[in-house]
Amino acid sequence: MKNNFLLVSMREDYFYNKKELRICIDTKLIDWVLSLGFKPLLISDLKTLNFFLRQRSLRINGIIISGGNDINKNSLRYKVEKRLTNISKKKKIPLLGICHGLQFINYVEGGSLKKINNHVRVYHKIKSNFDYPLKVNSFHEYGIKKLGRNFEIIAYSEDNQIEAIKHKKYNWLGWMWHPEREKKFDKKLIQIARKMFNLNQ
Repeated sequence: MKNNFLLVSMREDYFYNKKELRICIDTKLIDWVLSLGFKPLLISDLKTLNFFLRQRSLRINGIIISGGNDINKNSLRYKVEKRLTNISKKKKIPLLGICHGLQFINYVEGGSLKKINNHVRVYHKIKSNFDYPLKVNSFHEYGIKKLGRNFEIIAYSEDNQIEAIKHKKYNWLGWMWHPEREKKFDKKLIQIARKMFNLNQ
C-alpha cells in the first residue's frame, strides 16, 4: 500500500441556513479503498487535485468518482469530476464510477438519465457477465436513459435497469451500487477493482 494511491472525488452539501458549503465523503468508502490495498487522496477542489498531481513521489493507480448528489453542471463537484475524467483519458488512468460516478461518466460521454422507481434503499439481484451471482444494494433515484458513447452494458437489474457499464476505449467501469455500504465487502468486487487499478504492477 506504501506507494499506491487512488484519487477519490467527494460529494458537496450546501447548508443554506449557515451559507456553508461542505465537501465530504462517507468513511465507509475510505475503508473500502484501504481494503483494496490503496490509500485514498480525497479531492475537495481543483487546487487540491493540482497539488496531488504535482507530487512526483505519488503513484496514482486510479480514480474513483464517488456516489452522492445529482449532476449539476454549475457545481464545484462537476468541475472537479470533469477534470478527473480528462486526466483519466490523457494519462490513461483507470477510473471507477460508483452510483453518481456511473451516472457522471455516462453523462459526460453524451448519455442521459431518467427518473426510476423502487431503487432506493433496496437489494436486488443483477443479470451480468460476471462469473458468479451477485445481489447488490440500490440507493439511486435516477437510471440510464441513453447510453453514452462507446459504453457497453455489463449488468442489468431484475427490472431491466442498467446496473453496470464499461467503456470500450478508456479503462472506465461504472457500478450503480455502493460496494462500500455492505457489512462485509464483497471479495469478488475487491478482486475486480484491484485488477483494474493494477495493484501488483
